[in-house]
Amino acid sequence: MINIYEVLRRSEEGPYIKENDFDMKLYRTTTRLVKEHGIKFNRDTPVVGDDAMAKGMFNAGLQLALEMGMLCVSTSRIIQFSEEELRLALFTAPKKLTLGLGRDARVMRARTFGDGYPMLVCGGCPGTPLPEELFLPVMMSYAKEPLLDLIIPGSLTTIEGMEVRTNGPLEIHACRQEMIWMREALDRCGRSGTHIYAAGESSTTELGTLAIANEKYMRTSDSHMIPVLSELKTDNPRLSRVMTGYAYPAFTTSLIDPIIGGFGGGAEGAAVVLSAAIILSTAAYGVDMHCLHPIHNKYISSTTKEAMWIDSIVGRAFANESPLMLLADAWTSAGAGTEDILYETAALAIIDEVSALHSDALGATNGVYPNCSGLEARFQAEVAHAALGLKRAEANEIVLACLGRYENTLAEPKLGKPFPELYDSDTLEPGEEWLGIYHQV
Repeated sequence: MINIYEVLRRSEEGPYIKENDFDMKLYRTTTRLVKEHGIKFNRDTPVVGDDAMAKGMFNAGLQLALEMGMLCVSTSRIIQFSEEELRLALFTAPKKLTLGLGRDARVMRARTFGDGYPMLVCGGCPGTPLPEELFLPVMMSYAKEPLLDLIIPGSLTTIEGMEVRTNGPLEIHACRQEMIWMREALDRCGRSGTHIYAAGESSTTELGTLAIANEKYMRTSDSHMIPVLSELKTDNPRLSRVMTGYAYPAFTTSLIDPIIGGFGGGAEGAAVVLSAAIILSTAAYGVDMHCLHPIHNKYISSTTKEAMWIDSIVGRAFANESPLMLLADAWTSAGAGTEDILYETAALAIIDEVSALHSDALGATNGVYPNCSGLEARFQAEVAHAALGLKRAEANEIVLACLGRYENTLAEPKLGKPFPELYDSDTLEPGEEWLGIYHQV
């Protein structure tokens, strides 16, 4: 990465701009670059196979990163980079990581087409609100699944019988307890060395990262997350997470949420914004991995045609032009215990596998309700492994078929059932009804 102190200096001394003016400049610039590079969303091909358009996507993203930079909203200053700095950051970014410890370690690679390496699959329930009595059993349901390579925690909403509030002292305690229970879940399932991805999910601020930055909670073989604010923005709390990672050598991952229908425009513009954010966060944050989470402004879910097309073209663009370790978030509108969540899961797993991506965890009901379990994560991993080697046209046909099963329910999704109604509370195995739906699909 660029030296952290140089990044901080630029965040204080870079060109001044009002946030609204930055947003409008972003809209105009992205609109122009989409036209200049011939980027066109096609609803019939969510699995992108056009290498020329993917190259245009990468070049548009690089140009957007150069023209816009990253706005620090805490100072209203733009953190700018030269093309040489951005290209050097991409070139020197890690291309292979060993995540986790011992026999539970997994090797993550910056994937390219035809390299023969399957994607890694992360299991868990990112952003999902879990009361303290549910946290351990829910996380054990994921830890028990041997096909899951990494595990991401849910978010504790209560601790010691009290509600966890942002920027409060319980946020610190909740993140530490989250990690203690994650360790216990993995230990009890015989997977002590498994990598915990994006540790500190119980906190939305830098307090969580600061609270767990020691081996008792977040090991150096685990990772924490540094978000990019939408669109192409950061602030002092996010830069504080970068500073924490500068001294504490756990792995880091960005979180990028371009809004489809936001200041980047439609699917094409949101994809260019995502590409630019990947490049900028590589330079400014020095992250090891990137979590891609394009958000539909109406449905939130990452299982819309637009969001999956974005994942696919961005995955193809970077695999061809500058391979990085990219994980696509898998947020479904439906909840556990329904057929719909499995069809959403299958579409995402196939898109990710054939687009040279890795898969981030499955956030059921868009992370709103605790209607989640390890079974849909098992299904995600099984489909991903089965999809290795699929031709693009075959993959596109199956994804469209899956979309036909759930697309008309995105406005009013089937929310499923909470974990205690899906799993046996003693054995922590899926109940007959939920298991039956899984086998049927």
